[in-house]
Amino acid sequence: MDPLRLAEFLLKDIREQKALYAERLSDGGVDSLEDYKLVVGQIRGMSYAEELIRSAMKGIELDD
Repeated sequence: MDPLRLAEFLLKDIREQKALYAERLSDGGVDSLEDYKLVVGQIRGMSYAEELIRSAMKGIELDD
């Protein structure tokens, strides 16, 4: 698998998971403050990973 396809695959998965967590927050699926913090932390971590992948993709595109 070439690097761009891998990055696109990872980004797609990350975005889907972020959407599920965001939906859980908006639907009131969080029962406690600890659970809320966990879900928000997951979203933040996925956002960070998404940004890292997008930055890396820019570098790959420039090399091609």
